[in-house]
Amino acid sequence: MKGKAANIFLLVSGVLALSVNALAHHGAAAYNTQATVEVAGKVTQFEFVNPHVLIYMSATGEDGSTTVWSGEITSPNRLARSERSTVKWSKDLLQIGDEIVLIGNPARNGAPSLRLLEIVDSDGRGLLGSDYWSERG
Repeated sequence: MKGKAANIFLLVSGVLALSVNALAHHGAAAYNTQATVEVAGKVTQFEFVNPHVLIYMSATGEDGSTTVWSGEITSPNRLARSERSTVKWSKDLLQIGDEIVLIGNPARNGAPSLRLLEIVDSDGRGLLGSDYWSERG
């Protein structure tokens, strides 16, 4: 009987450990949600892939140096089906060289990475609104 109880305990412990990892992946712990950064530049790469859509852009600083920033959004499926988005999201929405502004929470470790809250194109059109991520993220 003790062996059966030990096996059940190990099974339950394993399931719980995997659940915690799954929840941690979707959290915002890697980002400073108390701060917001706005970066303007040109798209260098757009990955409309699971589990998260990624946007990379090159931004030129005031000192003339160039930094490649990355921005992370929710899944392509959620973006494509969103009724709240002002545009129809697809793999062709952004092209290399497009000028955009990324607004989001910066990485806690100082890396040039954002948890995206807003995206604005060169025409001033909002591609993603600030309330989208908080409700869907």
